[in-house]
Amino acid sequence: MSESVSIDAAVAFMHPEDVAKLFVPSSRREAVTLVPEYSRDEDGVDTVKVLMATPQMIVFEASRPKGAVDRMHVHPDHESIGYQKKGRVRMTIGQETRIVEEGDSYRHPLGVAHQHEVLEDSVRIEIKYYPEGNAVESWNALVGRLGEAKQD
Repeated sequence: MSESVSIDAAVAFMHPEDVAKLFVPSSRREAVTLVPEYSRDEDGVDTVKVLMATPQMIVFEASRPKGAVDRMHVHPDHESIGYQKKGRVRMTIGQETRIVEEGDSYRHPLGVAHQHEVLEDSVRIEIKYYPEGNAVESWNALVGRLGEAKQD
């Protein structure tokens, strides 16, 4: 039995053919560089590949170079769970600051301020959960449509 996912819109930084699929050949997809809205004037640049999208979740792999820093920011519409696949990052979530290393996991609760400072070239897998839905629309608004034209 297969479950269908109703996503009619493009997903920024995801290959168009992969939208609404149960299985996605992410191993054959290239990442695209973005500068999130909260880092437009700073060094926080991600190279992102969206792995899966549903009406309530976006799952992506992102890399950042050593020295990248984003400003303290809040996401009022979603929370994130991340897995540090490679590298080290000084991460502040709320009032806590920790060094997140390869193999560690973390969570940015909904509405809690957080910041990343990359200490070594870094790769993470992150799941953004939008409890009210509208994940695709919210994701596209957050990262912009920059990646769509480059993903053919």
